[in-house]
Amino acid sequence: MSAATDQLQTRRALRIIVVLAGKEVMGLRPGEIAKAIKELPATATRMLAAMEQEGFVERVPNRDEAWRLGPKLVQIARAYTAGLAEAQHRIDEVTQRYSRAP
Repeated sequence: MSAATDQLQTRRALRIIVVLAGKEVMGLRPGEIAKAIKELPATATRMLAAMEQEGFVERVPNRDEAWRLGPKLVQIARAYTAGLAEAQHRIDEVTQRYSRAP
C-alpha cells in the first residue's frame, strides 16, 4: 500500500470516528456513515470491519447493521483524563512547594 493510500484510509477512519461520536445508543448504519463521510457504502463497510478488529467501533446490539464507537476510544479518553489529572497533581505539588514562606 502506498503512503497516499495509507493516508486516505487513516482520514476515512478518523472521519468515521467523528461521525459516530454521540451515536452510542442507536448508532448509524453503513449507508448513513458513507453519506456523512462522502464515500461509497462498500468503502464504509470495509473501514468499519477493519476498525472493529482494532476495537474502535462495534455493532449496536439489537439494531440491525448499526455501528457505534467501541471501547478502545473510551479507554483512550479515560487514559488521557488520568494523565491530565496526574499532571495537575504534580503541578499542584510544585506550586505548593514554591508557595511556602522561606
